[in-house]
Amino acid sequence: MQASGTSSNGALAGSPATAGAKPGPSPVPLLLAPALILLLGVFIVPLLGVLFESVGRAEFTVGHYIEVFDNEVLMRVLVRTIVLSLVVTAICLLLGYPIAWVMLLSSGWMQRFIALLIVLPLWTSLLVRTYAWMVILGRKGLVNETLITLGAIDAPLTLLYTRFSVYIGMVHIMLPFMVLPLFAVMRRIDTSLLSGAWSLGANRPMAFFFVFLPLSMPGILAGSLLVFILSIGFFVTPALLGGLGDTTFVMLIERQVNRLGNWPLAAAMSVILLVATLVLVIVYNRVLSSRVDGSALSTAVWVRLMSLAAFGSFLVERIVDTLASAVPRTLRGGPRQRPPSTFPFAAIVAWATILLMIFPIAILYPLSFSDAPYLQFPPAEYSTRWYENYFARRDWVRPTIISFEVGFIVMIFGTVIGTAAAVALARGSFAGKKLVLGLLLSPIIVPTIISAVALYYVFATLGLVGTRTGLVLAHLILAVPFVIVVVASALERVDPALEQAAGTLGATRFTTFRKVTLPLIRPAVITAALFAFLASFDEVVIAIFLSGVRIKTLPKRMWDGIREEIDPTTAAVAALLVTLTVVLIILAEVLRARASRRGAAGHDQFVK
Repeated sequence: MQASGTSSNGALAGSPATAGAKPGPSPVPLLLAPALILLLGVFIVPLLGVLFESVGRAEFTVGHYIEVFDNEVLMRVLVRTIVLSLVVTAICLLLGYPIAWVMLLSSGWMQRFIALLIVLPLWTSLLVRTYAWMVILGRKGLVNETLITLGAIDAPLTLLYTRFSVYIGMVHIMLPFMVLPLFAVMRRIDTSLLSGAWSLGANRPMAFFFVFLPLSMPGILAGSLLVFILSIGFFVTPALLGGLGDTTFVMLIERQVNRLGNWPLAAAMSVILLVATLVLVIVYNRVLSSRVDGSALSTAVWVRLMSLAAFGSFLVERIVDTLASAVPRTLRGGPRQRPPSTFPFAAIVAWATILLMIFPIAILYPLSFSDAPYLQFPPAEYSTRWYENYFARRDWVRPTIISFEVGFIVMIFGTVIGTAAAVALARGSFAGKKLVLGLLLSPIIVPTIISAVALYYVFATLGLVGTRTGLVLAHLILAVPFVIVVVASALERVDPALEQAAGTLGATRFTTFRKVTLPLIRPAVITAALFAFLASFDEVVIAIFLSGVRIKTLPKRMWDGIREEIDPTTAAVAALLVTLTVVLIILAEVLRARASRRGAAGHDQFVK
């Protein structure tokens, strides 16, 4: 990451800059220590344990790897997983490019509104979104009921537990990860080049395909590789929506651990998937480096686009920003022009896709008030019986309390640890900074199923499986990278001269950070804290492995309910989670807006 102010005159805000002043010891090691210790103990060591398990603990062997590649079933599933990921990536590109284009054409409140519609599904529980598609595609779901009512079919179609339902669910989950990188690149394109092409005789389609489309190629590559990387290690949606013929490679890893207890084979499969993921990440970075001018820029783009936190921070900031700076008015020294709509069909595709992203979440509300004892949409009668059932049952209330407890602990510790590391990375100057950054962000790149297997392998020997401590440690690994990216991005936009000026006036590093830097980045810290909470509260894959009989999170309870029961109580819980997400978004926006006003006032007062 290219950190602003990482020059020799200040490792952290507030270094004395006066002549003859002797700077104190660098705070970078102290600030990085908690994050690095957490990374080493809860991420790297478990991964090494899986690696050693895959090659034999007592005697070195590669037999488990040979077993994987010689197993025809495993290889067929691996190829199926790759094909599935490629198809999902292609569909996301075809649907996501028009959305990014329409966002570029829009301005003011409309662009922020579209951004909100794109961000909202990212903040909504993955399990909730998958469950919504189970409702829509089920035998008594919306699609079948509508077709039967219209007389198009006489009997319900088999839509659920098919490859079709897997594609639908995964595209719905992955689409924002395609749209946001595309838009991030498109908004940096000098659209006056299109006018130049038109003036030279090119018609608008030709100008788009020969000028704009090539310039947007970094976004296409970034979004495609990101979606493919995430898809190849995806677990929840294929497991819930797919049938027996749609088993993926990560599902086989989970089966080897939880059902068959074949740890050596599961470890070898995990290492293979991990190596494949790392190769793709290297290709991702190399491609961006070759397409984007400047290695520092490509690194910054990689950091921002590889993290959900970066996406959320980038767009949430612009949702609450009512000024014209949401879209730069100047670029390359001249006025920025929005290209006129060249393809009306793109707008139709874009808005239809956006509505389809929101619709599955919206139907959970009427479904949760259904009086039927099974999933049926639209409901024949309405009641609050399933909400009453949720609050009356201990097996639902207790996991909810545990999720809140774990989430708040993760939010507090994750925000403190991640903010400290972000300050060290953004303001510190030391050898190997890019390596440290890559290590700290690696937990959000590695497929969660691999982290879950590794943690289960180590925590089982330490007695941490089925404990709050184990869940907190595991969730911290996922939450801290989000905090680092959000806070470090905010620090890059803070003028280091303000911090250096405080140092010349005698302020210590800590005082400068508390009174100058923190007020300016407080909105980002609030957003980071919210991401840390949601990263824990919404996590299900690690919870599947680490939850016990007594300590079970709400996502794990929902997972059990969806897999083992036909209970509309899950719909009520899903609707409550969506409501919680919306409330947290509104709360974050209010706090960010107030903090931004206070920060701007403090900045003006400091300058005066």
